[in-house]
Amino acid sequence: MQRWLYMLGGLLVWAVHFVGVYVIASIGDVVSSADDPTWRLTGLAFSTVCAAVALGLLVQALRRADDGTDTIDLGNTLARFGALLALISVIWQTLPTVVGY
Repeated sequence: MQRWLYMLGGLLVWAVHFVGVYVIASIGDVVSSADDPTWRLTGLAFSTVCAAVALGLLVQALRRADDGTDTIDLGNTLARFGALLALISVIWQTLPTVVGY
């Protein structure tokens, strides 16, 4: 199970970020308005944490030592790709919060 979490960690961070930002925007829209600075800063802080976690997973996956053979380690490749995709996606989904609506 630990190997699966390692390989899919980046995609899990992306999924949590997607749901979390949606929940924050929905609550902000119900309470006041979604473009209220308080809710935008909350979403930005949450996105920053998710991006830091994705970056940490990417660094961990890149530091994993290869065993020196010419074979491709599928687990490390999936972990690297998933973490990189998560980092790019979190940044992309955060841009509307930074730029404004």
